[in-house]
Amino acid sequence: MSDKIMFAFPEVIDDNKEVVKIESRGYKKAIKSFQNKYPNVFKEIMVEWYNNGKLNHKLQKLPMGRKKKLEG
Repeated sequence: MSDKIMFAFPEVIDDNKEVVKIESRGYKKAIKSFQNKYPNVFKEIMVEWYNNGKLNHKLQKLPMGRKKKLEG
């Protein structure tokens, strides 16, 4: 059995309702992967995932990470 979780990022991009799905082992890795795909596009993002059959969601501010590393 795989220990990966499917994280969904439902967002409106160019007037199209698009759901970006990322399979990852953890919440933080999924957020980092998403912000690498869409750099400087969003200030905050809604994240949805299932845990033990229950839907969870969270509003995450972007960029996520150390300020020192993100600025260069």
